[in-house]
Amino acid sequence: MTDPIRILDAACQAMVAGDSAACERLLERFRARVEREPLDPGTRADCARELERLKGLAAAAAEGLDASRDWLRELSAVLGGLDVYDRGGRQRVSTGLPARAQRF
Repeated sequence: MTDPIRILDAACQAMVAGDSAACERLLERFRARVEREPLDPGTRADCARELERLKGLAAAAAEGLDASRDWLRELSAVLGGLDVYDRGGRQRVSTGLPARAQRF
């Protein structure tokens, strides 16, 4: 996959799927591709649109995570705490919510 538009479209699809690691790898592939072979003006405009699309998807994902954290905080306050278990059925002691990641 060397077409820069296809790479950015795949990055958007990865973001929609919630796979930020794949999205990051694809963006790195895009960067390397552009360093090797600069974009012509038409392709540059198309890439700018795809990057804006990706930016919107990343912002929406961050807003969704923020809303989920707010909901969990509110739920925890109403219930007096939350019991959190891992997939193995073991109770986790730490129920703090991590700070918002700013990767994209």
